[in-house]
Amino acid sequence: MLLGLMGRSVPWTRLLPIRIATEALHVTAPAGFLVADSATAKLLDLHFTVPLREGAMLAVARKWLVMRAHAVYLALGALCGAAALGAASHRYLGGGWLPWAIGACALVPLTLSIVVGQGIRGGAMATRVQQALFALPWPALQKQMAHWREGAVAVDARLACMGRARASTSIAALAFLGCWLFESLDTAVILRLVGGPPSFAFALASEVGISMLRSMGNVAPAGLGVQDAGYATLLPAIGMSPDAAAAFVLVKRAKELVWIGIGYALLAALRRPESVKDAQAGVTRLVRDPVARWLPRVVARWLPRDA
Repeated sequence: MLLGLMGRSVPWTRLLPIRIATEALHVTAPAGFLVADSATAKLLDLHFTVPLREGAMLAVARKWLVMRAHAVYLALGALCGAAALGAASHRYLGGGWLPWAIGACALVPLTLSIVVGQGIRGGAMATRVQQALFALPWPALQKQMAHWREGAVAVDARLACMGRARASTSIAALAFLGCWLFESLDTAVILRLVGGPPSFAFALASEVGISMLRSMGNVAPAGLGVQDAGYATLLPAIGMSPDAAAAFVLVKRAKELVWIGIGYALLAALRRPESVKDAQAGVTRLVRDPVARWLPRVVARWLPRDA
């Protein structure tokens, strides 16, 4: 959708392998969001001839909308999971202030989103960055920034068009919010499998708390240690046994390892310019082949014999 606002028509099925591959980098690399954004810009340039400056612009726009969606997610989690977060707060922190703290923390990404949004709609954000970098006493950088002056003006024009497309950017922000809610649903399913409470509000409270920890410890690859300690502390505090909490962490990490493996396999395939269609076909087979193989057997098993 954001590429469409930039005048680039790329089918989402061809973007999917790139998204999965760069998400693996996001999860595993230190400060993974920087590595993933750089890789996304490079792959878009390699496979779809999207200039690197537009890839950087896309990263800025995504961060703007992600911060907006994250603010709503934190506020929603603090509201829906107030009871579970309050129980954990009373047990470990000596008071019931944790839901209020998480709700207040939602103001941070919301404020940043408003500031970035004003810069995008104002139409001079890239030019200001170019001028600030040009003022640094570094001749090589000044030479590059002098060449980028016209490009910065063009980037500002496209960002301003994107900022004015309120309906499309709102839909994109809702899509990011939907991804986080789906992650909470995934957590609810795993909690149910390991014997935890079958409650979406419980899962939402857990994910919101862990989301805060991951945001503070995003330098660690995959939130290693931070995320695991958070689950091991938070889940027993809101009613799960330590054994069930440990099982939950193992299942969650195993699922992440599967997707990381798929992501790196796609990343290796995407190094060649002609490989994006092959990667897309591989993703399609990953979903289609198991369905084609097992669906007839399931239907044959459950249909009546005389059907």
